[in-house]
Amino acid sequence: MQQIHQRTARATRSAAKKLAKQRDHTRKGESWDRYQSLVRTQRSTAATVRDARANRRADWEAGALLAPRRDGGEQKDTYGALTLYELHPPDVEPRRQPKWAGISEGDRVVVLKGREKGKIGVVEEVNVAKASVRIKGLNRVEVVVPEWMNREDGSTARNVVTDRFQPLADVRLVYPLPDPATGVPRDVMVERLVHVNYRFDKDKREWTEGDRLIPGTNTLVPWPEKAEPTFVDHEDDTLRITVEHATFRPYLLHPPMPASVIDELRNKYSKFRTRHDWEFVEKKALEDERELKRKELVKSVRTPLQELADVRRERKAGEDRELSEQQMVGIGEVIARERARATRVMEKMGAR
Repeated sequence: MQQIHQRTARATRSAAKKLAKQRDHTRKGESWDRYQSLVRTQRSTAATVRDARANRRADWEAGALLAPRRDGGEQKDTYGALTLYELHPPDVEPRRQPKWAGISEGDRVVVLKGREKGKIGVVEEVNVAKASVRIKGLNRVEVVVPEWMNREDGSTARNVVTDRFQPLADVRLVYPLPDPATGVPRDVMVERLVHVNYRFDKDKREWTEGDRLIPGTNTLVPWPEKAEPTFVDHEDDTLRITVEHATFRPYLLHPPMPASVIDELRNKYSKFRTRHDWEFVEKKALEDERELKRKELVKSVRTPLQELADVRRERKAGEDRELSEQQMVGIGEVIARERARATRVMEKMGAR
């Protein structure tokens, strides 16, 4: 039993080591992907800045009359536009990701840095992995549409305008609070928020949303109301009650399940298998029948010695197996002799 416990413990440790090694490999792979994305973004940004500076110097040296138009020719519709790889910022390291953003979809925020500095907009998306938010109508850029995307969509657009992500550290929440002097609500930029009243829901196995509190005050900032999705019913739509009504229950042994599904669920060549194809069953039945005929044929060809052995075997099976009187006497003598020997041994041990 001890060996079984030791073997179980070794297997558990081996499985734990294998799982830890796999997790470490996955973590290193994700870290490598994030680093490559960051390097690609930095190189692309540096190349764009370098080319812009070179073009600015060349235009200044050529003058206003000789400076070429760079937004023509092949770059007529793509000059100054970003690629798909430059549109989204790379993921930040897990240790640098914010544990709690404090900003949700529908909040009004103000931009503190960049070309949109001082503008207020509504948050459309919060991406914790990228530590950034996307604000509706702000930080809009042109993005070059690849040819493969045009082929899939069937469009001919060379570029599209979309909202680019803004770093989460460059925005602040804007919320109307009453003025202490007049009592009239006015927009206030909230510098910092604290997460309170959150707890772990054991039933759902997740943390609750909690509340947002402005530190130093007792003001709770409510979360923005999330609009419920609206659905429009059409004449050709299938009713939900019709969809949820079960009219067929599939079985593995009946159509429409294919017969080959048994081979996928069970080993086709396992000796423990009890369900087989009828061709295999028919083949085995023919083999058993041939083997039985072969044994009967062997019995029909017998030597005199084999026939004599069968006669002796039948005679021995029919004989009476009771012990004779002489055998009983011999057994009694053996028992008496062994009992006397045991008595002498006990007497010697008692004398000592």
